[in-house]
Amino acid sequence: MSLLLLVLSSVLTALSMPGFLFGFFVWFGLVFLFLALEDKNPLVSALYGFLYFYIFSAINLFWVLPVLVENLPRTFSRFPGWLGFFVFLIMLAIEALPFAAFGLIYSLGRRSTENWPWLDLLFVASAYTLMDYLRGLGEMGFTGGTLADALYREVGVLQLAPLIGSYGLTFLIVLVNRALYMLMKKSSKPIERIAFVVLLIISVSHVVESFLPPPQKGETKLVALQTHVTPKKKYSSSSLELYSEIEKHLEKLSNNLVILPEDTFPTDPTKNPVGEKMLELSNRNNLKILFGAISTNGGAKNSIFLVESSNVRKVYSKVKLFPFVEMLPYEKIFGMFDFLKGLSYLEPGENFLPVSLENYPSLGIQICFESYFSEPSRNLVKNGAEVLVVCTNDGWFDFNTALKQHFSKSVFRAVETRRQIIQVSNAGITGVVDPYGRITKVLPVRSYGSMEIELSPKRGETFYTKYGDLIVWFCLAVILLTLLLPGQRRIRVRRVWG
Repeated sequence: MSLLLLVLSSVLTALSMPGFLFGFFVWFGLVFLFLALEDKNPLVSALYGFLYFYIFSAINLFWVLPVLVENLPRTFSRFPGWLGFFVFLIMLAIEALPFAAFGLIYSLGRRSTENWPWLDLLFVASAYTLMDYLRGLGEMGFTGGTLADALYREVGVLQLAPLIGSYGLTFLIVLVNRALYMLMKKSSKPIERIAFVVLLIISVSHVVESFLPPPQKGETKLVALQTHVTPKKKYSSSSLELYSEIEKHLEKLSNNLVILPEDTFPTDPTKNPVGEKMLELSNRNNLKILFGAISTNGGAKNSIFLVESSNVRKVYSKVKLFPFVEMLPYEKIFGMFDFLKGLSYLEPGENFLPVSLENYPSLGIQICFESYFSEPSRNLVKNGAEVLVVCTNDGWFDFNTALKQHFSKSVFRAVETRRQIIQVSNAGITGVVDPYGRITKVLPVRSYGSMEIELSPKRGETFYTKYGDLIVWFCLAVILLTLLLPGQRRIRVRRVWG
């Protein structure tokens, strides 16, 4: 029965994620995990914690499997599809390892908190949040599947993010789940009580949303161009052939700034005719063009180039590289997985500096995977970015679930920093998020398209931008305090027969 409850918890939590069913599942999905963990010793609890997140990740990240067994092998021909399947299983295990620690800590702290409900709430929420945070650290850090992702459409609740960030929202979600678990244990009508609490949270969120100021319309505009080029076509075509496809769309534009996706060209445009042709078009139509390509000066880098008036120059290089594909993490341990790399391993960029363009607000550009983390957005805003831009190539993914999960991260980065975010993607989602987390425009996915965007620049720093994930230090303090408390003594009474 415990294993069935664990699986139910994994499934419900996964179905709350972007691209699945209903986000409100996240408010009670963990209740069944807590029921499964009842009266389990530390080792069994650790195993249950691991299995919970392993099953959850297998469902939530199912869209990674076709990339590993079909798209990468077909594009680069370095490894067979069956090997990609085993890489997927290993990836899930790595993602789940921190939650084995969650199960262990949960069991160890149970005796110290069983007579202190308020401490139990804080302790369990802290343990889960801390493990989720640790999962995102290091060269293999990944934040997909953070509980807060389920709330990307709950604009009212998102207004807490400028204070506590996405991990603060995860803490809140676990806190509510734990409170509902306690309520279920005591109530004779647990389902009704759970439904009432969830409906109350959703209602309050909608009320808060209704009081937010309306979306602003700025005077400065730019154009986002969704190119829709498959990886197979991109890596089997020359840069000139790719440019000829894009040129007919650029020719329709004039007197504007145009932003194209990451990796528009797989070669350095300053060292082939593409750069010259884009410069000619830029001068002819009075365009400024930002686009992604590989730069090779000072090592191969995933970069964004700017075409304007007299030159083509690199303005930003990706700092946080994607593990295994763009760089090999912990080479001594994972050296055997170098077959997963793209064209070649890349060098990271050096800093998060905004791009300054005449007559435009300062643009903080991120590339692809970087929007999964708060660090790039926070540093770009600290360095003066007034609008944030995410250039990405999501053409590797066959399922729209992947596109929605990536775009949801832009929602959190927008609210955390109170900045408008423009995401420009190859396959989609290309869209706009305002500083309150409202999605104001999107293009249809998997098609060529352009979108005119009115910019809403902002200055200043939110509390979260300045101080980051203080919630993590609070979680660590709660866990240490709880584990150091003496456990409640269980007194056994033995009946003496006279």
